[in-house]
Amino acid sequence: MKVGLLTNEIPPIVYGGVATWILNFLDMFQDDEDIEIIPVFLAQLDEPPSDFPERYPGIRIIHGPEDVKNTFADLDACINNLWVAFDTTRTIKETFPNKLMVSVCHSLIRMEHITNMGGPITSNYFEQEITFQYSDIVVLISEAEKQHYISFGYDKYESTPHVIYNSYKPKFDTDTWRPNYELNDIGYIGRHVPRKRPDLPIFAVEKSGRKDIRVFNMGVDYQGEQGNPFWEELGRKHPKQLIIIPFSSNKETAQFYWNSIGANSITGIYEPFGYTMCETLDRRIPALVQNIDGPSEITANVIESVFVYEVDKDFNKDVDNFLLAVERFWNTSADMRQAMADQARTALDDFRPEVIKGKWKEILLNTNAREIKELNSLSEKLGMPEKSVKGYGGYR
Repeated sequence: MKVGLLTNEIPPIVYGGVATWILNFLDMFQDDEDIEIIPVFLAQLDEPPSDFPERYPGIRIIHGPEDVKNTFADLDACINNLWVAFDTTRTIKETFPNKLMVSVCHSLIRMEHITNMGGPITSNYFEQEITFQYSDIVVLISEAEKQHYISFGYDKYESTPHVIYNSYKPKFDTDTWRPNYELNDIGYIGRHVPRKRPDLPIFAVEKSGRKDIRVFNMGVDYQGEQGNPFWEELGRKHPKQLIIIPFSSNKETAQFYWNSIGANSITGIYEPFGYTMCETLDRRIPALVQNIDGPSEITANVIESVFVYEVDKDFNKDVDNFLLAVERFWNTSADMRQAMADQARTALDDFRPEVIKGKWKEILLNTNAREIKELNSLSEKLGMPEKSVKGYGGYR
């Protein structure tokens, strides 16, 4: 079986976590006996670098719907990772109605819009809804995400929702590196958008009144001359306690972060899965984690081995809730922290590539494409012009 893996995010072109998923998926199916995965890059926004064919053997490039016929003619199915390029998705399904179309929902853009306080990038979430309607299967990456999907009424479409977690290949099975379990400093690493609440740790430590605790925050974006007034002000307010590390993909910088903290904070009010959660467990670092969405499902079987806090979604209440978890961490001995972290790491066994690959093979090899009926008028019914989008499938 030949399957096209459609995306507009392949390193070095990266807008978010989708690129990590793409690389993991390609690696997961490398040399599989039953399924050949062929990367397909949508180049409507970003022209691919000249070394793409060397980086990704067999990659195919499309610039828009006009390239669909030749690109997908010999493929049996498409795994779609675009969330607003509905014109491309629609053209694939209309051109090849008997080819299986599986759309991966890395996050519900309507949820992104709500929890990130709106904005022009996510205001067109209805375009993702059109993509759902042209799909035979929609893969959600957690049970919580499926419940959000249903709550918005998306299950009324003929596409069938499936839950398949992201795969995570542990990197520290045999590595001898270990964190310093004596450290009481805490940290946050990741994107800085409202739903992630990267400022929760410093406000909790401030409320604790402890002056001996440092908070490491990695991932702050500085926008040219505008800078980042919010984090600059927090830095001035806590010059000795808040260590701000700007966004960086440098491995040494990231390792400095992991070496500096005693516990890592997973603080979002909406998190479909949680690669950072997995990396925290993989490194055997104590985890301060919310009781909702993907992270809570990842840690469901090891809940006694992580420090869980309850999410109210009211920021001031969550400062208190998070502080309770931090205080439990502070009151836990170094030996117990290590024992908990070792046990918590066993949660990753459910997300190893060999487990997740089996889930994917089951739907790819055993699902037939549905017949499309009157899908041509979906855009018109929603008041959308025929070519209103130029294929933007992600954001920073």
